[in-house]
Amino acid sequence: MTHPPRRVATAAAVLVTAAAVLLTGCSSGSDGKNTAAGATPAPTAATSVPVPDEPATPTDPASDAVPSGPKVPKGELTPVTGSFTKKQKDYLSGRVPKGTDPAAVLQLGQETCDRIARVAEVDEDAAIGGIITGQIGGAKGAVTHLCPDQEDVLAAAETGFADGSYAVGARAKAGSVVVPGTYRALTPTKECTWTAGTKTGTAHKVTITAGTKTFDSRGCFAWAREGR
Repeated sequence: MTHPPRRVATAAAVLVTAAAVLLTGCSSGSDGKNTAAGATPAPTAATSVPVPDEPATPTDPASDAVPSGPKVPKGELTPVTGSFTKKQKDYLSGRVPKGTDPAAVLQLGQETCDRIARVAEVDEDAAIGGIITGQIGGAKGAVTHLCPDQEDVLAAAETGFADGSYAVGARAKAGSVVVPGTYRALTPTKECTWTAGTKTGTAHKVTITAGTKTFDSRGCFAWAREGR
């Protein structure tokens, strides 16, 4: 029986290099490419009405979940002033709860793009690991529609998994199964340890062979598959 993966403390190096970047990455559209023409997100909309941040989870880095409930139809997605681009409308489609300012939801997506880009500029592994562990939420939708230049970072995250206990199988299943292959630890701590079946180790690269039944790691933060 497998146990759901447990999130562990991020390596000190990641906290130093990435945390400050994440905190300063909230100003989006600085180059004017991601901002809707003439659209200014209403600050009150983001505070008075819950706005989805599409948090990813350590079990599914591709998570792009949105809250349930009625959504604003795509044809009615308009900012207070100006207009949205087609890509922005595609991103917003199915994401904006009724009663929520769509520009505020768009702002969240743009901020996600900013976080990924800023962290990746300092340490790409930290950005990949941040998506895998859920520290950077909503990456799939944001990258797909708003910042496709970050597709390589997202693709690396989608092949990875966070520290925890897993079964090993031919087909990945979010939260419980990883596929055989060679994986590299992202920003691991000095206490990084892993167990693959009956084999244990501390190396920051591990090959999970076919026939291995279980894999468990602690202190390694997250793993990304090589040769994907």
